[in-house]
Amino acid sequence: MMRALFFRIVLAAALAGLAAGFIATHQAAAAELRQRIEVGSGIVTLGDLFDGAGALAGRAVFRAPALGVTGALPAAEAVKAAVAAGLAIDSLPSFDSVAVVRRAVTVDAAAVTSLVAEAAAARLGVAVETLDVSLDGSIAPVAANAAAAAPAVLSDFFLQSGSGRFNATVAIDVGDGEQTLALTGRAVETIAVPVLNRPVDRRDVIHAADVAVVRIETRRVPGSAILDANELIDMAAKRPLRAGEAIASADVEPPRVILRGDVVTLQYSRPGLTLNARGRALGDGAKGDLVSVMNEQSKRTVQGVVTGAGIVAVTASTGPAVLKTAMN
Repeated sequence: MMRALFFRIVLAAALAGLAAGFIATHQAAAAELRQRIEVGSGIVTLGDLFDGAGALAGRAVFRAPALGVTGALPAAEAVKAAVAAGLAIDSLPSFDSVAVVRRAVTVDAAAVTSLVAEAAAARLGVAVETLDVSLDGSIAPVAANAAAAAPAVLSDFFLQSGSGRFNATVAIDVGDGEQTLALTGRAVETIAVPVLNRPVDRRDVIHAADVAVVRIETRRVPGSAILDANELIDMAAKRPLRAGEAIASADVEPPRVILRGDVVTLQYSRPGLTLNARGRALGDGAKGDLVSVMNEQSKRTVQGVVTGAGIVAVTASTGPAVLKTAMN
């Protein structure tokens, strides 16, 4: 019956013996019993139980239930203790019992993980939010003393900086003593990395909807990895790319808007004059690339810069040949 819902009256015999003296010397305005109270310590006082307890508010009368437990205190017992202490009671309450809640905070896996993260961040000299902490096994929640300045503290901590493995001890204030938890796990620094949320084939264009930012253990991210998602969006894959993997700069390129064998328009411009000719691309090209194109009319090969899908601007050195062919 460790969590019994009834209380023992503290020093009941002594209080009963002194009742007359208290009634004579501490008579005050009539107090009113509360139907529900919350306490932070291990005792229940008249001030907890009664509105208008006055100078007797600090008088301890009952033991509180265990941390996190709601106990039922018979109203008659509360009134009896108050009268014995000299508190004026005009009328009996209309309810049978008082719900007494012992306030507590829950120390669970999330709480101890936070403690470990703070300690590891300080040890490694990194920001807490960059750490990924995982615990070995499960942690049963513990009800801790809500009135404590620090309900749970890390009393011992050892971290292997290379592997991230740690051993720790957490001391929890449980009101009438201390409970310890022995922890092991891993705490590692991570970095935000843009990755694909779906596989992408070679030459497929990567769109914003294809990219997600995840945190990956820092030592597992190659130095060549792209860290800015904007450097991926609207780029094309140079090789098949898997979802969730870090992507290197060499894995992507501007999308090719002209492919070998495509029919393209050759454009030559000079002040006051622009001429077009039909050609066939002899290689692939992205916007801004220099490609070779065979003029289909003259059968001559010229070079130009890709300016858009199917458009090649002829360079100055080959422009006159295109111009002559276009005019024929």
